[in-house]
Amino acid sequence: MRKGEILICEQTVNNLLGQPLFEKGKEYEVIYVDNEQREIMVTLNHNLYANEYQSYPIEWVNKNFKNVNG
Repeated sequence: MRKGEILICEQTVNNLLGQPLFEKGKEYEVIYVDNEQREIMVTLNHNLYANEYQSYPIEWVNKNFKNVNG
């Protein structure tokens, strides 16, 4: 996974308040990959309700998104 890749969301993911961060069928860009930690973390562009970009484990991203290019 690399910065700039486009991923398609496979299921809607809501924040703690029930607002959709990622919507099923929409495209999201990888904006940062942190591979210097023990667990690889990925930050995706998503719906913002505040300034709350959050990183997710790469396993979670692979489970909930697919790459546009296959």
